Amino acid sequence: MEKPFTMPKLGATMTEGTILRWLYQPGDRIAKGEPVVEIMTDKVNIEVEAPVSGRLVRVLAQDGDILPVGTTLAILADDSNDSNGQAMTGDKVMLLAIPIASTPAAKREAALLGIDLQAIIRAGVKPPLNRNDVISFAMNTSQQAGIEQHIPQDVRATPVARKVAGEHQLDLARVAERKPDEKITRADVETHLLEIAPSGQVSEQATTPAQPITSNGTADEELVPLTPARQLIGKRMLQSINSAPHIYLDLEIDMTEGERCRQNIGRSLQAQGEPAPSLTALIVRAAAAAIVLNPDVNAAFEQSALQGKDALRRRRAVHIGIAVDTERALMTPVIRNAHQLSLLPIAHELRRLTLAARQGTLTPEEVTGATFTISNLGMYGIDTFHAIIVPGQSAILAVGKVTRRGIVIEHEGTARLEIRPIMKVSLSADHRVLDGAGGSRFLQQLKTFLEDPYLLL
Repeated sequence: MEKPFTMPKLGATMTEGTILRWLYQPGDRIAKGEPVVEIMTDKVNIEVEAPVSGRLVRVLAQDGDILPVGTTLAILADDSNDSNGQAMTGDKVMLLAIPIASTPAAKREAALLGIDLQAIIRAGVKPPLNRNDVISFAMNTSQQAGIEQHIPQDVRATPVARKVAGEHQLDLARVAERKPDEKITRADVETHLLEIAPSGQVSEQATTPAQPITSNGTADEELVPLTPARQLIGKRMLQSINSAPHIYLDLEIDMTEGERCRQNIGRSLQAQGEPAPSLTALIVRAAAAAIVLNPDVNAAFEQSALQGKDALRRRRAVHIGIAVDTERALMTPVIRNAHQLSLLPIAHELRRLTLAARQGTLTPEEVTGATFTISNLGMYGIDTFHAIIVPGQSAILAVGKVTRRGIVIEHEGTARLEIRPIMKVSLSADHRVLDGAGGSRFLQQLKTFLEDPYLLL
């Protein structure tokens, strides 16, 4: 029976997804639970698994297509009720003349272990065979004595990760050492290959850029196709800037006490073998506390949402997205319920999410649902900038670098010049939700917390 394979809804806010690449070709056998296609949504890549065992009949969506949730991507033939298994277990002569229905992963595993698929059928296993059938057969036969050491039973990995590792003769056990008790993905393998490759000799699959197309006008110009990630980012930013009237508020913050607080906490943590919290972690903690006191910053404008009239959706939970630059694209993992977390849990979660973003292992749930976003370009030497609001939010905080410069300090009628670490921040706000006064109150509260961070402890 043929069944449609549709674009899944991989997150609460997902409305569409981008096809990155198909992992099987029409006519290939697939097993339930094996990844069939790689999809990008909300700037995270994920391998979508087959809902049934059977055969990929035809592909309807091509690489690079951006399609709404529910769109049919391919047609699958469900072979769960196929009678071929009974036919094959009959006459052995007929069996030898009939190709064994099996998944590509099963064929690869059988070839690796030197196992005849016919032997598995003769043992009573019904087709189509998957990789687990091959491994189970190997473990239960006399052949296992000679090949057991080659079966990576303790390494969980996606079929694509195994394929890439096999193409580069990479032992997955080495990759698994970094992710104990976690499934190895293609991104993990490619990251490992990049790290072990000699300079200038990196994996072609992992690093090959889009091929430029020379312009028809002149030889010193070229046209480079947009990556799916860049297309998605461009579409969302254009949607935001065209629909939300932006206002921009800039403020300078004296980070003297903020840096001293981080250094004091850092010394205590380093004595325990823990890293000091980053400046971004401190900003997240202060922003979450300031949002609680200024709830409109955590709201969102929704058109015709209340009995056909425009309304504001106020969210009680503060979920803060952090813009992270990766080799693949700009990603925004989310620290959930940041208003309920102290500085150290925020710092720990920030490190975990940043590492996952750069390894390409973020889940859809880890990049969706943010109610406020922070973008810090201070590490790139940027003094100040204005960011575009993420759709579905009302504000975004842009953070520049901390610069040591002279400022005038007034105290009890006297003034003196001191060198202080000064950080510039800019709030981009949706004027339909926040006016200048409301945004200013939020920034002033943020300034209070960062200039006296002990109020947050």
